[in-house]
Amino acid sequence: MSASGSWVEVDRSALSGNVRKIRERVGNRQILVLVKADGYGHGAVETARTVLAAGADRVGVARIHEGAHLRRSGVEGVIQVLEPFHPDDLPEYVRFDLVATVCDLPAAQAMSAHGVAGGCRLKAHLKIDTGMARLGLHDTHDRESIERILSLPGVDWEGIFTHFARADDDMDATRRQFERFEALLSELERKGLRPPVAHAANSAAIFRHPEAWLQMVRPGIAVYGYPPEGASDAGLVPVLRLRSTVRHLSWKDEGQPVSYGGTWIAPRRTRLAVLPLGYGDGFWRGNSNRLSVEINGTMCPQVGRICMDQMMVDVTDLAQVDLGDAAWIIGPRPELSAERLARNLDTIVYEVLCDLGRRLERVFI
Repeated sequence: MSASGSWVEVDRSALSGNVRKIRERVGNRQILVLVKADGYGHGAVETARTVLAAGADRVGVARIHEGAHLRRSGVEGVIQVLEPFHPDDLPEYVRFDLVATVCDLPAAQAMSAHGVAGGCRLKAHLKIDTGMARLGLHDTHDRESIERILSLPGVDWEGIFTHFARADDDMDATRRQFERFEALLSELERKGLRPPVAHAANSAAIFRHPEAWLQMVRPGIAVYGYPPEGASDAGLVPVLRLRSTVRHLSWKDEGQPVSYGGTWIAPRRTRLAVLPLGYGDGFWRGNSNRLSVEINGTMCPQVGRICMDQMMVDVTDLAQVDLGDAAWIIGPRPELSAERLARNLDTIVYEVLCDLGRRLERVFI
């Protein structure tokens, strides 16, 4: 049990097993596991170590400081930064041996100038926009710049990639994006400019678009145990569990409002348990009065507004409950899924997991 009374458990065996399941599916393609946003809330350092040991070829982060943190923590292996390369960060890329993502010509020219001048030759991947409309060079409008970038000396142009906007819900739109990417790759191949590693498949595309596997795949949420809709046979196991403990017990009279705003009023004489978990831990206030947790094998409703540091649970119907008893918030049963919290908040499971705060200790089991 964590000293704070609430903690996140991360199952190493489930994490490793999910990597192996993806390996079975994609064969000898390289696997880049995304560990950005603190490993999707699981803890980036231990997650990176675990997936690399399980057979991932590299890990990916969103921002350069995330890559630097992994290196400072002793993580070995290839670390790829997916945010656009900025020339001001060049010393950090060299110092921490990070693979860069290039999204525009000026950044590529700065990287090239450094290499030509005799510095370290950085490895880089070129980002192509085929329909996400977020980052990268447009596959047709920026064709001249793409070819110019890939002709620059002083850089190891290891890879080229695109990102699907709707791989989880629109097969046709994803196919159109992939066809645009394939057309670009063919043209670059013809001109002798195609980098050796092309990649496009995120978690959803790994299961729904095998034609997009190319030389490397980029699983994110799938590694953490959440397959896309329609891939329930993937054999993936949720990795994260959220646990807490009973820290206070009291009886409330019928008609007693509970917590801020009095949004829940005791319908009878009610026994309340207080758990040390709240929105200060990234457990959103929007869940208030909309979920149950498990204590001593029984599902108990959460009542009243969730506070910054605590939430209240109705334990009146429990035959036995004591201070220190464990509570499951996210757990192995369907009734305790992270997806149920996402539905409560009209969001996606990514957000639920990533928002679990640093105040919660990560315990790898």
